Amino acid sequence: MNQIIINVDKFQTRAALLEDGRPSELFIERDDEKKVNGSILKGRVANVLPGMESAFLDIGFEKNAFLYVKDLREFEEKYLDGIENSDRPIEDILNVGDEVVVQILKDPRGSKGARVTTHYTIPGKYLVLMPNNDYVAISQKIKSSDERERLEKLLTDIKPDTMGVIIRTAAEGKSELHFEREVEYLVKKWNDIESRITSSKPGETLYSDNELVMTVVRDIFSSDVDELIIDDEEKYWQILDYVSAFSENSLKTKIKLYDGEMSIFDEYGIKQEIDKALQEEVRLDCGGSVVIEKTEALISIDINTGKNTGSMNLDDTVLETNLEAAREIPRQLRLRNLSGIIIIDFIDMKSEEDKQKVLSELDLYLKKDRIKNNIIHFTDLGLVEMTRKRIGKTLSHYFQQECPLCSGTGKIKSKEAVAQEIISEIRKVSEDRDVSKVKLKLTKEFSSFFKEIYNEFVVVYLKSKRKQFVIEADSTKEKHEYEIILEV
Repeated sequence: MNQIIINVDKFQTRAALLEDGRPSELFIERDDEKKVNGSILKGRVANVLPGMESAFLDIGFEKNAFLYVKDLREFEEKYLDGIENSDRPIEDILNVGDEVVVQILKDPRGSKGARVTTHYTIPGKYLVLMPNNDYVAISQKIKSSDERERLEKLLTDIKPDTMGVIIRTAAEGKSELHFEREVEYLVKKWNDIESRITSSKPGETLYSDNELVMTVVRDIFSSDVDELIIDDEEKYWQILDYVSAFSENSLKTKIKLYDGEMSIFDEYGIKQEIDKALQEEVRLDCGGSVVIEKTEALISIDINTGKNTGSMNLDDTVLETNLEAAREIPRQLRLRNLSGIIIIDFIDMKSEEDKQKVLSELDLYLKKDRIKNNIIHFTDLGLVEMTRKRIGKTLSHYFQQECPLCSGTGKIKSKEAVAQEIISEIRKVSEDRDVSKVKLKLTKEFSSFFKEIYNEFVVVYLKSKRKQFVIEADSTKEKHEYEIILEV
């Protein structure tokens, strides 16, 4: 059973896709962190970089946006001088101060500004409108050659001659009426955007992609989903109106308003699953485990047999664990929204047949992922190398922050190392003749450890310097924090 659970409150909107009762995808939109990917804005050229064939644009964000010359061609043809298939360098097209309308391809990230383009796209439920192109493209996930031919012929007749469309996977099997209504809707939306280009100012947003609830309804809610349950009445009626306009009436019966007393995410066990997905180790039903670690360069995934000692021989136990891991890893990638280069270290298998079984299982479950991914191969070291396109923010972005004690390393100084640091500091301050007492504040646990091993040495040492030494337990301190107070 597949369900979409949506929670709306004063500060954020959250949506979860549940497959057989377990969340496989989570979407979060906070009021102070609105989505900008897909937005169309007017920008002003801040800098042109001939050597990089690109320009930086001020679009009203903290950091300037980055525009490649290849992403500028359509705007050049339609709005600048009408030259088609131009291969002019960017310095001959743009000057500092020029105004360009761009769409955000990638959100600002870290020290990098947004990546922008003039290849505009306006997404709908079944189609994506391309205002500056005139061809028809079809989702690769639609496999039937007859269906592809039917859809291409239909949309070639329906779309405007000067515009193109991408036929989305959800369009499979849909009728001409669905497409006529959506083309009309998307073209009107583009005409509204274009009418504002001349009068708009740099930094002004001309178009924003739908907010989270409607994006989830548009992109995920389909005949494959058995229920959509939302806890906000206003959004509930908006969803019904949208579905009435663009989808089959059968979908309307699947939309339900939640009125329970418990939080909807608690009611469906989503909060507990989120807590598990924030941990590195994932327990498998067979007793094994998957350990997922994110580094700057890649995602490392390690599989262990753990408690799965098996009732069969070793090879069968290893295969069983690897197969379950191959089914769980795609769900974790989707739930955590991990992307980039991903290296999977399955438990060593001697049989090539077993390796192929594991790869096939991994590939099968990765097909459920809406985000583009690709298994490269088994490396010579027996590792599976794959990639997943980077879209949006990771789950940890919304629920975790860098530890102030370990600064993101995941480790802190041992109590022995901190004790040696304390002794070193005490030795330095003991040289001050005006100091008569040295007071050391520690947590209760740390103070017990320090007293047992180091206290006698410090007391004797400071006594030789004619100074007193006192240790105090401080409940406000964390772990191995300490404070040295000097009294005259």
